Amino acid sequence: MQHIKNPGQIHLFDPFEHLFSSLATKTIQEGWQGLFRHVILELLPVQAIAGKFHPATGRPTKELYSMAGLIFINEFLDWTIEQAAQAYMFHTDIWYALNLTPGAQSMSTRTIERYQKIFRENELARQVMHDVTMRLVELLDQNITEQRLDSTHVFSNMAIFGRTRMMGVTVKKFLTQVKRHNKKVYESRTF
Repeated sequence: MQHIKNPGQIHLFDPFEHLFSSLATKTIQEGWQGLFRHVILELLPVQAIAGKFHPATGRPTKELYSMAGLIFINEFLDWTIEQAAQAYMFHTDIWYALNLTPGAQSMSTRTIERYQKIFRENELARQVMHDVTMRLVELLDQNITEQRLDSTHVFSNMAIFGRTRMMGVTVKKFLTQVKRHNKKVYESRTF
């Protein structure tokens, strides 16, 4: 059974109100967690994931926006599956980012593996990265039609050598090493 909670839905009583100090609340709202909760969470491909579960029968899924978000954050922060499961259960900043109720979460590594498999089979990672990137570009009002060439190392700094010049440079470097390591042989010129 599909369990989907609209991330745009506003709580009557904020469950995080008494969990954080006012400074901590401001920090988490202005940090990546707030951006994730208010912008990125709604972009995740929940309907594609929901299609893998029956809409009305069976055991309820984990909340699908939070699971898609956890998979995204897992890759973003380069966690192991165990670290992702522990973060889902114990980290208050992850609860905030994923719009979860504080303290009421459980997660197994097998569940994360199941959702990662859904992402892989449906090639959802590419879609998520495209959607998130385009939304962030839009929010930041960035023009990405032109990129400065000096910001990307596209052109090589290697000199272009012909065969003759390459041979000359190689011989010169060889002789320099002979002079440095065996001066007697270099001066006798019997090599």
